[in-house]
Amino acid sequence: MRLFVAGVCLAATMSQASAQQAHTTRIETRPYYGAVVTIEHGVRVYRPVPPTRHLIINPDGAAAVELNVGAGVSTGQTAGNVAAR
Repeated sequence: MRLFVAGVCLAATMSQASAQQAHTTRIETRPYYGAVVTIEHGVRVYRPVPPTRHLIINPDGAAAVELNVGAGVSTGQTAGNVAAR
């Protein structure tokens, strides 16, 4: 019974820790893949990308994309146009 209670407590702690993990907003200009693959010392190494909450796909960088994070007023200039937010 003690082992069961310890397992339940561990599972609750793990679920809280995973709920607080960092997330990423990515802007991709190339085809989207879920991992970075490199060859190190003749061995192919797969590294998963961080968890992505928002993914913006912009093929070949065709559109001017401006990303403001946070609250407040900001002014950005994109392709000769001034935008106030």
